[in-house]
Amino acid sequence: MPYDTMITSWNNAVHSLNKGLMILTPDGIIDKINDPLITMAERYGVSAEFGWEGASFFNIASQPLSLASFDHFFHELDVPSVRDVMLGKLSDYSFEYAVQWNGQEIWVLCEVLPLLINKNSRVHGAMILFTDITKFKRKELLLEQALAHSFPLPGHIPICAVCKYVHHGQEWEPVESYLESRLPIEFTHDICPGCIRRLYPKYSSILDDPELLD
Repeated sequence: MPYDTMITSWNNAVHSLNKGLMILTPDGIIDKINDPLITMAERYGVSAEFGWEGASFFNIASQPLSLASFDHFFHELDVPSVRDVMLGKLSDYSFEYAVQWNGQEIWVLCEVLPLLINKNSRVHGAMILFTDITKFKRKELLLEQALAHSFPLPGHIPICAVCKYVHHGQEWEPVESYLESRLPIEFTHDICPGCIRRLYPKYSSILDDPELLD
């Protein structure tokens, strides 16, 4: 494959990523930035005129980029950890931050990885990846809320071997209501094949006909 074609294919791949990518030189200067990161930044208020390439990543908080919507980013960013990755002292560094924009909370995962340039694995700068994790973070927060409103279950639950009612305090209650009152779950009901054969034998022939089951 011709060299020019390889370069073009590489550039297309970099700009087609579903995450933002930034390349830092060993002294912390932003060398390259891909289109998705530019789009992401502009979406949350960074001016389209902001000069990315050639700016110092470590001084970026003092640049016009320092908007209120990025306060969480600068609060969570640990500059010494980024430097340690670039010096080869850390294998990687990552953190999550939220962007408040247009009444919405957008969550982003920032990952800092060393940029290796030769067989001796000498670090020559860093790659910084920005990934929108909002949908995953929302699920995580919903799960945390659900767990916060659930009650811990004891290690042993006394349950009737015949009717399956649970003995709780001085009362016996159906296992469904016992669990639904303590966990973020809701039961739906069906009848298993074994019970259909036992309780409704005249209808059980349907279980032996695959076409009827479909």
